[in-house]
Amino acid sequence: MGSAAMHVIRPVRAGDIDAVADLADTAGPGMTTLPPDRDIIAKKIERSLESFSGQRSGCDAGYLVVLEDLETSRVVGTAGVYPKVGEACGFYTYRIVDLFHSSRSQGSRYRIRTLVLSNELTGSTEVGTLLMHPPAGGTGLGRQLARARYLFIAQFPHLFGSQVIAEIRGWQDGPGQSPFWKAVGERFFAMPFADADQKSAVDEAWFIGDLMPRHPLYCCLLSPEAQSAIGRPHRDSATAMKMLLDEGFDYEGLVDVFDAGPVLTASVHRIAAVSESHMTE
Repeated sequence: MGSAAMHVIRPVRAGDIDAVADLADTAGPGMTTLPPDRDIIAKKIERSLESFSGQRSGCDAGYLVVLEDLETSRVVGTAGVYPKVGEACGFYTYRIVDLFHSSRSQGSRYRIRTLVLSNELTGSTEVGTLLMHPPAGGTGLGRQLARARYLFIAQFPHLFGSQVIAEIRGWQDGPGQSPFWKAVGERFFAMPFADADQKSAVDEAWFIGDLMPRHPLYCCLLSPEAQSAIGRPHRDSATAMKMLLDEGFDYEGLVDVFDAGPVLTASVHRIAAVSESHMTE
């Protein structure tokens, strides 16, 4: 698959580890599926190699592709597909639910926003790890790299779920400073935000179900900063979110349990790149 005469999108190779590590260094805080950790990156590449060779499937699989500049032999982008997330331990989000309280005697009625812990997206296919070297931004190559994942899903539908999701990095007041985490997660996890976020992306996320509160969270009890962050994308993720919405994804009130970033969803057949694709000989 090629996006231009001098670029090609291909599965990651073992020899790409240095290039992928360099990409991870440019991501900044919050890119949990591609942290700047060489050991983790090596495991992700090994997982991808085993997935493409058929040694892994379902929730154990993870496909990583790269965008290579053929003129310089340089890897300038990455993107990932994770076939069936959370099947081992659940994939957790918060669903925004509005409750209505009324009092006849007081003649008052209130709408109260709550967050309800949910694992309804368990078994969905997740797209993520979309990252481009800054000089390649604005060239249209990032969109082509993103769409290559959907064409892969269209070509091998038996490997993936019927629903595709994308987690958008949530709002931060500063590097690693999530107001929602400070108001909620910090009170239930004995670790910094960055550690919890990375642990959930790299390891099994059993600890989320074990430690997160099971009762609805009343948003009015949170700080104004935390309330403002619910469903709000990070300033660096706004473009990626628009690209997903243009592709056919929707935001329907699901947010990340750590930073409250929006979680977008789409049925496979509603994704434009899938519905418009066809096989050629």
